[in-house]
Amino acid sequence: MTIRVMRSMTEYPAGLIGAISSLFGRTIAVSHGVDWTLDAMIAEQQCEFFRRFDTECDRVWVVMDGAIPKGGLTIEGPRRPTTSARLRFFILDESLRGQGLGRRLIAEAMQFCRDKHWRRIYLTTLPGLHAALHLYAELGLALVAETPGTFHGTSFVEQTYECLI
Repeated sequence: MTIRVMRSMTEYPAGLIGAISSLFGRTIAVSHGVDWTLDAMIAEQQCEFFRRFDTECDRVWVVMDGAIPKGGLTIEGPRRPTTSARLRFFILDESLRGQGLGRRLIAEAMQFCRDKHWRRIYLTTLPGLHAALHLYAELGLALVAETPGTFHGTSFVEQTYECLI
């Protein structure tokens, strides 16, 4: 397993959007019972992100198994006037969990944000993803908001975590 840092669109590994959308769809369908619209939403949001990719403030960490993306994490850097970065699309193939890769991805992403002197990192997630939530807390991200609603065919509270740096 290797971790590649994508600093420009020329480093985009083939199949990344599909691989990440598929991982989210399979993982969250099992844990939360969501429907197919989650796959579509993740793919659409990734397409939007990559279309406006800014080499100055955006980064993508991709876990590669040879030529196959098996996980990743994205930092969407702040767009003026905000100084908040968003951690997005954090997912690992189930076979890779428990090896410290997730911790490494988030630690590198947070260090990137610190190096940029941004004030806040935030992410949104769902309750019940215990390993990820434990990792967020361990790295200083705290629950700051909960928004009830429907989520791709289910009823869940969306949670916002943040870290001031």
